[in-house]
Amino acid sequence: LNATVYADTFVAIYQAPWNVLGGGLAFGAAMPYVWLEVEGKAQRIGPDGTPGPVVSARDTANGFGDMTIYPFMLGWTNLVRDLKLDTRLGIYTPTGAYEKGQLANVGKNYWTFEPGIMASWLSSKIGTEVSLYTGVDFNTRNEATDYTSGTSLHLDLTVAQHLPLFGGFLGVGANGFYYKQLTGDSGSGAQLGDFEGMTYGVGPVLSYVRPLGKKTQLLAEVKWLPELDVDKRMKGDYVWFKLGFLF
Repeated sequence: LNATVYADTFVAIYQAPWNVLGGGLAFGAAMPYVWLEVEGKAQRIGPDGTPGPVVSARDTANGFGDMTIYPFMLGWTNLVRDLKLDTRLGIYTPTGAYEKGQLANVGKNYWTFEPGIMASWLSSKIGTEVSLYTGVDFNTRNEATDYTSGTSLHLDLTVAQHLPLFGGFLGVGANGFYYKQLTGDSGSGAQLGDFEGMTYGVGPVLSYVRPLGKKTQLLAEVKWLPELDVDKRMKGDYVWFKLGFLF
């Protein structure tokens, strides 16, 4: 099986004017538009276990995918010198189209709840950054297939050096990631058993931040994340480009 996915995601975050538990409170939402192509080969097995012919299949889909809602994002700055900490809850809603039996679907047809926490240290003296995000995904059942994907843990670590450039700051570093399924898949649709996936990888990251006024900033980031080792998941490369405005 081979798949290629392109996604453009618009993210909006509102910083509330009040503090909660001594930290800043924010709310957010993200809506992706997805282009997906899937192709592969399949072999049907008869009722008596006899293998049938191998057939090739291809499918495409595009449209708005699953919307993510952040009902709260709570952050604290300078807990220790140059250290920031934030916690958040991401809710992935099944708003994207899904049809049982299709190879390509822009939606997953189930809810995911992801509590997460991030710690970030950015030295105000030497410009070195170390950021670690940890999240745990809890998935509900796909009603169409009676399939529940297991709970998973993922870690994202960024180490970068920030340097002044053209009135802003250029960041050069590396981003490593690790994903591990903590519990097995379940339901009558889980015909391959637990099927616990795992992947990790590392790649370069380049960022740039520049003030455009007293309250406005331009933020840009590009990174390439090749997967180095994969178990029970599709192996590939992720390329990200982010562009943001803070005002």
